[in-house]
Amino acid sequence: MKTRVPRGFTLLEMMISLLVLAIGALGLLRLETQLLHSQIAANDYNTATNLAQAALEQRKTNQPADCRQSSYAPAAASGTLARFRCRGNDSGPTAQVDVNWTDSEGESLTLSLTAPK
Repeated sequence: MKTRVPRGFTLLEMMISLLVLAIGALGLLRLETQLLHSQIAANDYNTATNLAQAALEQRKTNQPADCRQSSYAPAAASGTLARFRCRGNDSGPTAQVDVNWTDSEGESLTLSLTAPK
């Protein structure tokens, strides 16, 4: 006589599958936060590059430059751009502009651009 095998999942199998699903979902959430921080960092580098390039171009056209001071001072910007600080150096045959800011994780970063005078 054949015994009948019950079909379906046991409670233990269901709990293990839910645990695996939860670990996967938490991994995706962590990845999402890392992607968000990476996007913010990329935007910060882009903004710093644009500010430094604009200051170098102002120097080449003999317009008043935003970053003429030798110590860090706020860049000529407002709102969220006000957290960027810049300084300039005209020594030698090149002009250099440094832009400093604090990223979303609290780390202080600096970008330097140099161009011939």
